[in-house]
Order: sequence, then C-alpha cells, then structure tokens
Amino acid sequence: MREVFLHYVWRFKLFDVLALVTEHGEAVEIIQGGYLNRNAGPDFLEAELIIGKEHWIGSIEMHLRSSDWDVHNHSNDRRYLNVILHVVWEHDKEIEGLRERNVQTLVLKDFVFEGTLERYQHLMQQPSSLPCAQFLSSVQWDKIALWFERLMVERMEEKLLPIHELALKTHFHWEEILFKLLAHTFGLTVNTAAFDIWSSSFPFSVFKKIQQRTDYIEALFFGQAGFLTPDAVDDYKRNLFINYQFLKRKYNLTPIDNRLFRFSKMRPFGFPTIRIAQLAGVYSQHSSLFQEVIQAKTLTEFESIFGKITISPYWLNHYRFEQLATPTLKQLSVAKIHNILINTIFPLQYYYHRFQQSIDIDQFIQQFRNMKAEKNSVLLKMKDYGFENKDAYTSQVLLHLKKAYCDEKKCLNCAIGNQILRHHE
Repeated sequence: MREVFLHYVWRFKLFDVLALVTEHGEAVEIIQGGYLNRNAGPDFLEAELIIGKEHWIGSIEMHLRSSDWDVHNHSNDRRYLNVILHVVWEHDKEIEGLRERNVQTLVLKDFVFEGTLERYQHLMQQPSSLPCAQFLSSVQWDKIALWFERLMVERMEEKLLPIHELALKTHFHWEEILFKLLAHTFGLTVNTAAFDIWSSSFPFSVFKKIQQRTDYIEALFFGQAGFLTPDAVDDYKRNLFINYQFLKRKYNLTPIDNRLFRFSKMRPFGFPTIRIAQLAGVYSQHSSLFQEVIQAKTLTEFESIFGKITISPYWLNHYRFEQLATPTLKQLSVAKIHNILINTIFPLQYYYHRFQQSIDIDQFIQQFRNMKAEKNSVLLKMKDYGFENKDAYTSQVLLHLKKAYCDEKKCLNCAIGNQILRHHE
C-alpha cells in the first residue's frame, strides 16, 4: 500500500461518499474534495467539507497511518495549520494537536468500494510485465482514444531532449542538427555511439564546403571514420585515400579509430561501411536536405527523398573495403526509411514546428497513421496480451505505454488502470 493510492481514491471518489463518518462519529459531506498539491505541504488544497454540523474550508492531509502525522512532525509545520481533515488508511493513534483544533480523522479503507483495493494490490504485486493483462477484456478502448494521443505527445516530448541539446550546441543550425540525428539513426543500435563520435569528428562547415562533390563526401566520411589507409589495393579506396589526404591537410582533420565500429553479429546490410555509403548517397543528392524534409508532408514525398538515393557502384559487390561479395543493391529499404522517419525526421519536424509555434498535432499524428505498424519483441508481446497494433501511431503509443507506465507500474496514472480500478461504475 502506498500513500499515492489514497490520493487516487480520494480524487476519483472510489468510496461510498454518502456513508462517510469520522472516527469520532461525525458525518462527512464532500462539497469540494480539493485539488492535489504537487508541492510541499498538505496533500489536497482548497477543500470544502461539512463535518457534523460545521462548514470547513481548508486543506486535507493523508497518511497510511494516523501516527505518520507525528512521524513527519506536521504539528510544528505552519503549512499544516489549515488542515481540516486527516484522512488515513489505518487509525493507530490519536493526534493530540489535531484534536485540540477539533480536526477529525477519517479512516478511508472503511468506505472504499469492494474490489478496488484488491484490483490495486493485484496491479502492484503482479510480476508480469503487463500487470493489467487479465483485466484488458473489460477495457472500453473508445474512451481512452484521446489519452492515447496524449501518450503520443508525451513520447515526442521525450525525444526532444537530445534534439534540443543539439540545437543549443549548434546554435540552431538546422542542417547540422539533421545531419547528426541521421548519423545517429544510420548507426543502428550497435553503432550509434560510434556514429555519434564520427559525426562530431569534423566541422559541419567543412562538409558543406565540399558537398557538391560526391567523391569528396565519400572521402571525408570514410576518411574520418578511419577506414582509409595508404595500403589500399583497389582503385576506389586508393582514390578516396588521396582525396581524404588533401581534405585532411587543408582542414586539419583527425580521423577516429575505426575499431569503434562493430561488424560482428550484424547482418551485412547493417555494416557501418554500408550505412556511411548510404548517408553519403543521401547528401550527394540533396544539398538542402533539411528544407526538403521539413516541408514534406506525405509519405510519398519522404520516400522519394530517401528511397531513390544512389551510392558508389563499388558497394554493389562489397560490404567492406577490398572484400568482394555477391552483387546486391544497397538502397534504403522502405522499412529503413520508415525507421528514419519515426526516429529522426518526425521528431525533428515536431521540434522545429514547436519551436516556430506552428505545430499541428492532428496532422503530425496522421503522418504516423499513414505508416505500417512497427514490429519488435515488445509490440509482439503487447499484441499477445490483446492490444491492437494497426499502424505506426499505435506502435509508438504502445511502446511509450509499456516503457513509461507498465514497466514503472504507474497504473494510477494510466487511463487503462483508471478504468480497471473504477470498474464498479
């Protein structure tokens, strides 16, 4: 049992309001239950009650046990002088200071609706990763649709912190912000840290100066990644090395250690060399990429930006330098493009339009609705429990629900948990 449960029960009146009687025999009528105080001081402020025959206006303090009043030394805290009712789960001690002021004690557990406590205890004690699994069949999903939209906004707001940090570091240089975010995403889970280091290893201004030449872009990208060495065997790598040496001297560049990049236990399409080549292909064809992605609105427009890139023919039959492989096209798949949109482009769009105070939440959500549902182990598990995963919007909502609410057991803050606990209605 936690005190937050008492707050929840009081806020949503999950008790028989007509039967309330204090430990001292006085009936309690709630005119206004007050509002939850999220700062220091009594738990509920500006409450209005009729206790017995007296009309009270003031604060309400709640504890699991009445003795907690003394444990917390409230009698010596001026903020608690206007407390008009002490609400507890168990009454184990009479508080002299409260009785002197005729402040009475209400034992809430005597009036809570049958089943509410049992359902709450089940949610809190359930070892399952989804505590409410057995109650989902009773959930009225149409009543939580708006709450799902709020979860989507929460997820986007959560993704804004790294973008905001980049914005401050780059002095809101939007093209540079996009480049670093894309590099992070292209690194995949295994190499995100390496790609972050790599994308910060050279001034973005240097990249912009040479962006009109594809061979220089590749030389800069692979050279800074530490993949170009003077012992190159084939012409492609040798030419890249020569171009990189020029750029290195001219702009005083220092490559990173290529051992930062991982190849093991990865599919060849995810090798960092391929991802760097693809990123070079994107930028060799789109000199003002940020303006394009910030103005794009339809899935077709986004797919045309990232789906038609061409990379050096060398990578047709290579996954790593100087190692021949079966010829295979290395274009970005639709699934990868959608991954880029979900994890990079849409959060950046959200941040930019929020920064410009021009965000359209409905249009933003619709972009996710237009994409197919994501697939991963978490979403498969949620589907097994009965959640419908019909599009990318739902996928993002479910991922946030699982991480921010289910895993943290914040059932009292969840609309689904709310329905379950208020099932008596």
